[in-house]
Amino acid sequence: LETDDVNEYANEVELPVDIARNGNHLIITTPMVGVKNDQIDLTVNNDVLYLHKSASDFRETKIDNYYMQECHWGALSREIQLPVAVDPVGAKASLHDGVLRIILPILGNRKSRIIKVQ
Repeated sequence: LETDDVNEYANEVELPVDIARNGNHLIITTPMVGVKNDQIDLTVNNDVLYLHKSASDFRETKIDNYYMQECHWGALSREIQLPVAVDPVGAKASLHDGVLRIILPILGNRKSRIIKVQ
């Protein structure tokens, strides 16, 4: 495998996430190794979580040739359709030991309502 072949596949990365429910909260976790807090942008809009990570400066620059290059140090973006309605105002996020954890309060059930015309 030539270095150019390795670089071709290095850009094909989708950020893995775990989405779980704990009581009235949606919990999303994803690995963010070598990333600082100020490199992460999170937005929730219409029950979609937009996650963007800026490129990391962690990558070694004094390497002659890679034999294997599986780690992605560039920018990443992901849009995640949330499985339930959430309240973005109460959202919290933390980065600890290379794991990003996002906690979103779940909104109460959105019930349909019959509207009587008068």
